Amino acid sequence: MLEPSVHFLGFRNGNPGYDRFNVLWQLVDLDKQPTTVDRETVTTSDFRLAEGDLVVFPTLLSGAGEFEAMRFVGPKMTLSTGDAFPLLTAGIEFPEFPSLLIQHMDVSSLKDIYEAPFNAVLQEQSPKYNLKDIFSSDEEAYNEFWNDPPVARRRGPSGGDPWQISLSECIWIKTLEGKLSRDKMKNAEADKVEL
Repeated sequence: MLEPSVHFLGFRNGNPGYDRFNVLWQLVDLDKQPTTVDRETVTTSDFRLAEGDLVVFPTLLSGAGEFEAMRFVGPKMTLSTGDAFPLLTAGIEFPEFPSLLIQHMDVSSLKDIYEAPFNAVLQEQSPKYNLKDIFSSDEEAYNEFWNDPPVARRRGPSGGDPWQISLSECIWIKTLEGKLSRDKMKNAEADKVEL
């Protein structure tokens, strides 16, 4: 089963993303490594992305929604300048699944695959927050979300040329490996039960 990791990245040169929300994002220079959170040293351990992973740019949170700063890593593509990963929109107030990603997946498995990573993204914003809170703890609405997941559809023409984000211009804040995000979700659920 796919176990997506959640990668938290920043931008070395400020926050250039707000005016580029409506264009396709492409992560390029995949052979390079991002700098570490101290903004100076290049990390010595390998930063690895895989199709289906989640990438979060916390500085892009504007208050519009909990998922506006999150993107899905799409299938690797080859550009004239080398390989790239498209970073696909993931919704704003609640997660939406990119059709490019889920067209090859069994929709009934999405909860098993993405519930823990989505909760990990939310718990970075507030430690006790989880996806059920988005649905006001309404179990029926929560189950409906997973039974008939929203698919992100393009809402008109792209707002311009793709935004190519060089991996070397990113700051690697941290990565929650797929299994770790599942463990974090279990611990958070146990903490909620104790309250």
